[in-house]
Amino acid sequence: MEPIPETIAALDELGAQLDDSTLVPGLVATADSARKVAPGLVGVSVASRRLDVTFTLVATDDEIAALDAVQYVSSGPCVDAIDLGHGIATSPAGLLSESRWRDFARASAAAGVHSTLTLPVVAADGEVVATVNLYGRTADSFEGRHQQLADAFGAWAPGAVTNADLSFSTRRAAEEAPGLLREAAIVDAATGIIAAQRRIPVDQARAQLEEAARRAGIPVTRLARVVVGLHDE
Repeated sequence: MEPIPETIAALDELGAQLDDSTLVPGLVATADSARKVAPGLVGVSVASRRLDVTFTLVATDDEIAALDAVQYVSSGPCVDAIDLGHGIATSPAGLLSESRWRDFARASAAAGVHSTLTLPVVAADGEVVATVNLYGRTADSFEGRHQQLADAFGAWAPGAVTNADLSFSTRRAAEEAPGLLREAAIVDAATGIIAAQRRIPVDQARAQLEEAARRAGIPVTRLARVVVGLHDE
């Protein structure tokens, strides 16, 4: 499986921040391992709660085109799982019988996505830090494979959310990931500059940056660019 271009850019941006060049090959290898467990797997998205970005991999160009056709359909229960902290079990029959899901369930079936499995990634303290969303070509792509797939992604199988968000709408979030990471890096850099210049803790510097932006009525990223630009001169 291969990451979409936006995910490559996002992981490159994140890798530069972490000084880690293994992020792209690591995610690809993990997705390939998952596909060996579930050969019907056509797409994977990993949504990070901490970074507020989504990284997406898909199987082939043809499948990308099919999934693109429904990427703007309203998102389903799996998007809520990261905030709710627990699984939401939804069957295909339930999706079709419930009016709010009927259109996107039919559209997803037309696009070749017939099953999903969402696995929350849970930290040691019980907090859901990410979700892994798997998209299958057949209705039974993930049947009996929850634990193996959870092991592959370091996720928690009992928290699985099945057959939800068939729209693959999380791909749109993945397309926004590079910009979000770049903005976060700029704000972090500006925070560090303020902390060093004023000899104050980083959290206090961040609060001052955000408060100054709020008072000026501008986005904090705009102010951060000014601070970094002044420092570079």
